[in-house]
Amino acid sequence: MKYITNSKSISGKEVGKISICVFKDTKTGLSSFYLDTDNEDVMQISYVIEDTLKMF
Repeated sequence: MKYITNSKSISGKEVGKISICVFKDTKTGLSSFYLDTDNEDVMQISYVIEDTLKMF
């Protein structure tokens, strides 16, 4: 597969996908999120994303 990002070409095999859903409480205005991965190969990356989002 070939992907183009910011005018740079990246080629390689897709390993997995990480989906992030963000929710906002209508009463308090507080945000929360949910991460979903499609396989275990990307779980370690999802943990880094989750830890980063928890800081905000």
